[in-house]
Amino acid sequence: MMLPRLALVLLVLVVLPAQAATLELMTLEEMVQQSTAIVRARAGQSRTERSGALLYTVTQLEVLEQWKGTAARQLEVSAPGGRLGQLSQQFGGVPRLRPGSSYVVILWQGPSGRVHIIGLSQGLFQVRAEGDGQLLISHNPASDLMLSPISGQPVQAAPLAMPLGNFRDRIRSLVGKDR
Repeated sequence: MMLPRLALVLLVLVVLPAQAATLELMTLEEMVQQSTAIVRARAGQSRTERSGALLYTVTQLEVLEQWKGTAARQLEVSAPGGRLGQLSQQFGGVPRLRPGSSYVVILWQGPSGRVHIIGLSQGLFQVRAEGDGQLLISHNPASDLMLSPISGQPVQAAPLAMPLGNFRDRIRSLVGKDR
């Protein structure tokens, strides 16, 4: 009787920490350089698809501005996890896009053809209007553990907030350096 309890305790200690994500902190420059597209977009409806053993939440994006990549009016972005029937998968560090909300999204198209937000939540910036109508972007880092790519030590990403126009100019200057 003691052995099954010990096995259960060990299983819980091994499996529960595996639910959290460890992300490598990326700079804005790294995300822009590694991206295949950067857009300002409005999130639409989402659906869940299965690919092998993994579920993906696929969200429609209505492109409002294209800052990098091939021009498109609509895009689909995939994020690991979702719910399909009785099956549910969740992964730390994965952003959830809210229908009707606006974002700046730094994207990467993988070998499978799926388009992902680069660096999971790191490549997603919310766009909101201030009382005076000025558009601002904001980014609150994931609460998941982030590691420095240089030292491998835990680091905390800084929150970011600025006028959309300033952020657009910054991205465009980085895209220009990338060419």
